Amino acid sequence: MEINWSWQQFSDISGEEMHEMLSLRQKVFVVEQQCAYLDADELDQQSWHLLGRGQDGQLVAYGRLNFPNTRYPEPSFGRILTTQEVRGTGAGRETVENCIQKSRQEYPSLNIRIAAQTYLTQFYQDFGFTPVGAPYDEDGIEHIDMILNQQHKP
Repeated sequence: MEINWSWQQFSDISGEEMHEMLSLRQKVFVVEQQCAYLDADELDQQSWHLLGRGQDGQLVAYGRLNFPNTRYPEPSFGRILTTQEVRGTGAGRETVENCIQKSRQEYPSLNIRIAAQTYLTQFYQDFGFTPVGAPYDEDGIEHIDMILNQQHKP
């Protein structure tokens, strides 16, 4: 499936797009993953938002790239998701690749730090991320911090 990608900052997102984005994030993270947490947070206003749309214009993939010195000193990305319709097509990998590329474009001298769900450790290691520290609980799901050195090119 071909996905059309676009990056927007918070101030450029329309009300309709924000509703669509938040609804999809809640569907995946709160309902599908059964994780009750505050999805819409202060980081939304301090981030780039990656919107991936299918040929029909529907939002099928999403990622959020946090500015440096917001969640971590480094830029970080999260809220990576794909809809059930595109899972298994490589759309998740494409979402992560877009986040890495945007971070390198915007913050070329900074490493990238993420909080990965531990079951996805190998997935992120395939992109060159290295686990740092011990696993920890975040909203009832085990996570681990991971770093990608900006000098590493997958």
